[in-house]
Amino acid sequence: MEKPKKTVRNIVIISVAAVAALIIAGAVWFKQYYDNTYVVDDYYYTVVPLDYDYTPEISYDSNGHPRGYEKEYTLTCYNADGNERELSFRVLLDFQELYPPGTYVRVSVSKTTVLQQNALAEADVPGAALEKIREHFIPSSASTLAEYADERTRQLSAQDTPSLAITCVAQEGTLVYTYQYPTGARDLAETAAELQDFVYRAQFRADKDLFPELTAIFLEIKLDDGTVIFSQKYDHRVEFGYEME
Repeated sequence: MEKPKKTVRNIVIISVAAVAALIIAGAVWFKQYYDNTYVVDDYYYTVVPLDYDYTPEISYDSNGHPRGYEKEYTLTCYNADGNERELSFRVLLDFQELYPPGTYVRVSVSKTTVLQQNALAEADVPGAALEKIREHFIPSSASTLAEYADERTRQLSAQDTPSLAITCVAQEGTLVYTYQYPTGARDLAETAAELQDFVYRAQFRADKDLFPELTAIFLEIKLDDGTVIFSQKYDHRVEFGYEME
């Protein structure tokens, strides 16, 4: 009569051991998954090129409903050893600010994904990474606001369609950015007003870093017939907002 009891006991022991093995295997798998996905494996460094179009886009949920604005950056980055890697990351404008051209960025990555990114000073970029960045990044050659305005006009004009005229003009310690749309493109101009407002909040800080004497920048979006769609000043207070006419 003892034999069946031993058989049952053996089955129970085997079952418990199997369950324990599954739990251990699951725990090991989860730890590996967590470490590979959520634990920082390395840091990469980059700078946003001066001709980079960082205009945000409307983000949509899985049902096709708009959920806000975001911008995806895809940039060539380097780690502290100078190893190169192309990385993409998104800036969600409900929680973060845009990185304008000339901004140095540190990107934290796990083994499988980008975790987060943050702006930093050039002095905080490791030497080997900075050396690689400098091989490819062409800094502004402007020494005056007027030269910088001409440079920005060329950069912005190269990004957009011929029907849209973009200019930047230096005026008495300020920069005036003008976007001029065809008269029949009012809808496009009104959409641009929403998107470019985010851009120029960040652009003032970028321009101010290059030229400390800059007191303000002005953004105007208008139509060929002279109708002003959007007009806004950005200064050291970085006042937001726009008025639709």
